[in-house]
Amino acid sequence: MVFAMQVDASLFGGGSRAASVAARHAETIGFNGFWSSETTADPFLMSAAAGLSTTSLEIGTAVAVAFARSPMTTAYAAWDLAATTNGRFTLGIGTQVRSHITKRFSMPWDNPIERMREYLDALEAIFNSWREGTPVQHRGRFYKHVLCPPTFTPDQHHYSIPVMLGAVGPDMARLAGEKCDGLLIHAMTNPAFLDAVTLPAIHNGQSKSSRTTNFTLAAPLFLAMGDNEREIQSMREQARKRIAFYGSTPAYRSVLEAIGWGDVQPELHRLSTRGNWETMASLIDDDLLEKMVISGQPEQIPSLVAERFGTRISRISSYFGWPIDDIDRLREILASFHQIGPTCTNGGSHEATRR
Repeated sequence: MVFAMQVDASLFGGGSRAASVAARHAETIGFNGFWSSETTADPFLMSAAAGLSTTSLEIGTAVAVAFARSPMTTAYAAWDLAATTNGRFTLGIGTQVRSHITKRFSMPWDNPIERMREYLDALEAIFNSWREGTPVQHRGRFYKHVLCPPTFTPDQHHYSIPVMLGAVGPDMARLAGEKCDGLLIHAMTNPAFLDAVTLPAIHNGQSKSSRTTNFTLAAPLFLAMGDNEREIQSMREQARKRIAFYGSTPAYRSVLEAIGWGDVQPELHRLSTRGNWETMASLIDDDLLEKMVISGQPEQIPSLVAERFGTRISRISSYFGWPIDDIDRLREILASFHQIGPTCTNGGSHEATRR
């Protein structure tokens, strides 16, 4: 199989109007897909706006917070978006962390792996019911869906709805490999962590599954780009702050440990509890930054991404966007991504058919 990397645009919050404009622009330029993230706005509303503004662009949520919604609520949104976009929609969901679920969304948090496993089973049961015209029957430990009379059953369609799971740790990555169509990798990653933790967990999950769909890995990467050193350095400083912010969360200690920087995480966490954000950024020195960020002129980015990640990731986006006003120039850069892939080799195939 010949590898061809896909390049997506993404929007972190911003609302539906911004999503509509950004998605239309992304399709015009030639991006492959458009992801809406749940930060300051509902990603399903943003995805609807993006889908209605485009005709061929792939649309997805990366991610929608699953535990802020019941499986039925998520299923209604995903089902409608699949119909609205004529099958261009991918449902990307994630758990978020305990404090956000319990304190921001006021929803229960317990046994996240087991709850997410059942969440995926419930979604599958609901989708199958609507697709086949049969009663919904899901009875589980966390969710019960056994009522959906005709008045509340959406119009039937047969579009597939790929489900991707956001994950950092091995347990959730293993679940994605077993139950999902892909994994949404956090920007806070590196090849060493992927090779040591993420990819083995996915393969382990796949070995337990009878699914035969292709498996996709997608990631928003920290790309610090510019036409001169000043512009590049400015974006590197943005990345330094984001790495410090994410690194303060205990869940990302293993990501830092993979590159020999695990010891900085407790101090980042301590400083974050005091609100010392600038001091936190100073702990991310240039050596750590080099391991987490890809820096260069825009035309260098495709080859630098290929050099760093090889064929581990099948879809990428830029965490900080693309600071390029010349549309023709950006089109050429995107085209370069599609041309850099060698034939997939063992250990790097991100779309390997499930065994």
